[in-house]
Amino acid sequence: MSVISPFPEAIIFDMDGLMLNSEVIFHEAWQTTLVDLGYEPLDEATALQLVGCSNDLAENLLLTRLGADFPVEHFRSSWLARWESLAAQGIPLKPGLDPLLAWLDHIGLPKAVGTSSGDYEAQISLKSTGLWPRFQAIVTVDQVGNGKPAPDIFLVAAKALTVAPEKCLVLEDSNAGVQAAVAAGMSVLMVPDLQTPTAYAQRHALKIVSSLHDVLGHLQQTWQSHQLT
Repeated sequence: MSVISPFPEAIIFDMDGLMLNSEVIFHEAWQTTLVDLGYEPLDEATALQLVGCSNDLAENLLLTRLGADFPVEHFRSSWLARWESLAAQGIPLKPGLDPLLAWLDHIGLPKAVGTSSGDYEAQISLKSTGLWPRFQAIVTVDQVGNGKPAPDIFLVAAKALTVAPEKCLVLEDSNAGVQAAVAAGMSVLMVPDLQTPTAYAQRHALKIVSSLHDVLGHLQQTWQSHQLT
């Protein structure tokens, strides 16, 4: 779909892969930890399945593939320590994020973060990059019952902003995130990072664009149309 949509009353941002170039950091932390524990690294197709999903879902996938004796708790503590060390070296912002946030601030549109990462990772990521105070609400997988592709994260974010789900626009990089947004009854723009959009994402996203610069262009065009009505 590529039509101009009604202008949203709030924007919900995914975090990893959408605002932050951080999916590669998670990827490296998981793969190197697997090798350290004596396992083969995940093949690319399997690793890509984990993008946008909660840690619980990802760990369940590992247990299914590697067997019930996989030391999941040891793995969890080890990859998280490695991730924190890598993140401390700096997490780059995605191109176009700063002008997009500045424009949304200028028009006074409420913003939230809805991420499949946990509280700990979200605080480190958003505070180290200076993004934490720029959002009115931050919802992580730890605050809801189910991670993406379930809609819980986005529904809690909409409630925190006191905006009806159907009046929210989600910005996502992952296929699981697109599914979650649609399940929440929200519009979604997809900015792919590591994953290729599925047929489902191509069918249900308002647009699939190459960068946050394109998101800003879409919103500005929609805003101008909205102001004329």
